[in-house]
Amino acid sequence: MRRLILSAALAAVLFCSVSERAGAQPAKGAPAALERARETMANRFRDTKLTGDPDRDFAELLIASYEETLFLAKTQLDYGGDRQLRETAQKIQDEQQGKIDDLKRWLVRSREAGYRPQPNQTPSGEGPLDRQAKAAPAQARPEPPPAEKAASQPAPPATPSNAPLVAGTVKKVDDAAGKVTLDHETIPNIGMDAMTMAYKVQDPAMLKGLKPGERVRFSADRVNGSIAVTRIQKAK
Repeated sequence: MRRLILSAALAAVLFCSVSERAGAQPAKGAPAALERARETMANRFRDTKLTGDPDRDFAELLIASYEETLFLAKTQLDYGGDRQLRETAQKIQDEQQGKIDDLKRWLVRSREAGYRPQPNQTPSGEGPLDRQAKAAPAQARPEPPPAEKAASQPAPPATPSNAPLVAGTVKKVDDAAGKVTLDHETIPNIGMDAMTMAYKVQDPAMLKGLKPGERVRFSADRVNGSIAVTRIQKAK
């Protein structure tokens, strides 16, 4: 009788062990699901369309990166059997989805007419790395003689003829920095959406007489690698 009880107990242990190992094996269809995940991850980031706006492109590419990881985590939750890996996948799903939602809310908010950029936002091409790149060549070259320096000074770039006038409202005038903050419509020639933003002016004299609250019409274009207001006039 004792031998019979021991045999039954041993059989139960073996059954449980086999069941646990079987449960940890990948579910049917896992290889195809992982192949889809790999293909999606390879294409999602590559197929994201860039706009030329560094903030918007950063947000779009970051969303694509998070969604790739999220897709892989979902595949593990659907087919994986290891508890630790499933916990990792669940943590990724919980955290990444919140980040994606935040970035998508920013994208929607940035397209609204009343959107106000953060105080430290600078125009495209005006970031710290851009300023370092512009300063480095000047530091590397010796100062030319005054006569040679005057002869080598390039003439100010002419206002592009294809730069359209767009409507805007002056929000702030910074004479010292040579900038004007404008709440403006879409600037089609540089692909800039309607927003409020500070711009350098090509000629500081353009700021003379401008006051916050005034309605204006202006042109903007890329000048020497950065966006600048090339023409501005008070709206009639």
